[in-house]
Amino acid sequence: MTVPERKQLLYEGKAKRLYATSEPGLLLVEFKDDATAFNAQKRGTIEGKGSANNAISARVFSALEAVGVPTHFVSSVSDTVQVVKQVEIIPLEVVVRNRAAGSFAQRYGVEEGGELAPIVLEWCVKSDTLGDPPINDAAAVALGLATEDDLAIMFDLATAINDALKAYFGGLGLELVDMKLEFGRDGEGEIVLADEVSPDTCRLWDVVSGERLDKDRFRRDLGGVEDAYGDVLSRVMSDAGDPEAFADTFDPPDDSPYERFEDDHDHDDDHDDGHDDGHEHHGHDDDAHAHPAVEGTYRAVVDVMLKASILDPQGRAVLQTLQRLGYASVKDVRVGKRVELVLEGDRDEVERQLAELSEKVLSNPVMETFELGIEDGD
Repeated sequence: MTVPERKQLLYEGKAKRLYATSEPGLLLVEFKDDATAFNAQKRGTIEGKGSANNAISARVFSALEAVGVPTHFVSSVSDTVQVVKQVEIIPLEVVVRNRAAGSFAQRYGVEEGGELAPIVLEWCVKSDTLGDPPINDAAAVALGLATEDDLAIMFDLATAINDALKAYFGGLGLELVDMKLEFGRDGEGEIVLADEVSPDTCRLWDVVSGERLDKDRFRRDLGGVEDAYGDVLSRVMSDAGDPEAFADTFDPPDDSPYERFEDDHDHDDDHDDGHDDGHEHHGHDDDAHAHPAVEGTYRAVVDVMLKASILDPQGRAVLQTLQRLGYASVKDVRVGKRVELVLEGDRDEVERQLAELSEKVLSNPVMETFELGIEDGD
């Protein structure tokens, strides 16, 4: 492609500079050798880091694109510069953890390296001044940082990316311990992977030796930082790191959201059932006036489930137990609750109250969905 002309500097962060270009909708990203840690309390320079991270990110983004993950990446145009699509960054960092390490291990007082089952996905506010604090789903929605649908899409994307990159780096003799991801909306409103994927944003340990080949070498003064980045670069740029070759062999796990994400990037069908309140309602007619205004007794059932975007530890625990007992055909388990009620009054008013109490009392609308059914009863 023709390289767009560089225009004014739009933003300079700890590791990159972002420039406008002569081409609407395209930006230039320049990777720097500057290194920071602990929210910029520690600063330094890693020679060659900018060019290494540029090349690694370009190769990894291409591998993700090859298996259907949408990203902002367009092309690499020099050792330290790449062209990307302009996106509106969602102000949440998404941290995916496969093993306990770093701040997670410190926070919970556990030894580094322990496998996390299920994997842990954390939201953090993207704010250097606040120290990128963790935040839960409800707070993120309440503060306007993202919508419920945004969180659902990013959850599926992050999980799919994790499945893909565990396989990709695994083929290079590297274990993906954890990673920090950022997402943005492109010009068409689609949420795509942005920022970078590199030893700056991932913990990568050598599968055989356990050697850390990431920014932890800088954070912890382990030495050999340049060699570690160079090692990851050489593996990624090898034949084994070829994006098309990876796409030909990649087989997502059975319980991964990857396949449904691949079929429908926008996820509208997965998270919107066509009702204004975002819930499914069953067991009564769409016409609110279909029932006569007579007093009666009704039996109702409300089934409450965690949203697909919310990790279900209890369901994962049941799944692992079933598979351990030999029930290999079971690929996913979600655990919810069932509430049975008896109501009296006018049918229309009973239905209205049932829907209201299901949403406001029996479920958490930020984290859960409900389905209800109602029938005549003694």
